Amino acid sequence: MFRNKQFQKFLENCKSEKLDIVVTSVIQTLGSTYTKSGNMMLVNSKGESTGVLGSNFLQNKVLESSKFAFETSKTQIFESIAKDESSGHGSSKYQSEPFFYKNKYEGINEYILPPYSILIFGSAAHVSSLISMSNLMGWKTTVIDLKLHKEYTLEADERIELENLEDILSMDLSNYDASVILSHSPKTDDTYLEALLKTNIEYIGLMGNKKNMQRKKEQFNLINDKRFFAPVGMDIGSYTHQSIALSICAQIEARKNRKI
Repeated sequence: MFRNKQFQKFLENCKSEKLDIVVTSVIQTLGSTYTKSGNMMLVNSKGESTGVLGSNFLQNKVLESSKFAFETSKTQIFESIAKDESSGHGSSKYQSEPFFYKNKYEGINEYILPPYSILIFGSAAHVSSLISMSNLMGWKTTVIDLKLHKEYTLEADERIELENLEDILSMDLSNYDASVILSHSPKTDDTYLEALLKTNIEYIGLMGNKKNMQRKKEQFNLINDKRFFAPVGMDIGSYTHQSIALSICAQIEARKNRKI
């Protein structure tokens, strides 16, 4: 199952053009492989595709399998096995399943779910890299701020400007999966954090120095809260706005995949 907005957009575009779709998914791997079980690639009846499963050879195998699936209206199974056992490459098995416009793509929602959604508080210049990196990950991005800087948030999927800070306390935030507070204002941070702690959001990140973040954990009784990350991001030894965005997205992805 994929929670990726590029896959969702591909599906919507195919629907608008009345195109059929084949979903090729990795169903088994053995040894070292580029991708693992669950990864997918979509191909439509025009030969357009989204997703990457491996080498150019493998991509062509997916296109070939998709063509047979379209022609036969049946699910195809194929394997990729390394010719040279000493190469270090493993083997993998794939399934190509067709879904047809005339049937309203019945069953495709088992593969393609609504995209992973990240909520970003703050809209100053430093958020632009986080939005770009989140978009690259295929996440839906929403920016919230009191005075929204549109010039730095053009790439966001949604922008919400608050009339009053307290309005956030009555908003429904239950549809978001992750959140990052980048407002750089103690009072504002506290109000956003108060709103987020009422939800089941699985990742809450807050930017700030270690000393202040320790106080914040004590203030809100978050010492043992595994969904609260402050200071936000993994320590990757670099502090440009691009590397900070990378460190935050890496931490969110690790949390999403239950690695931390």
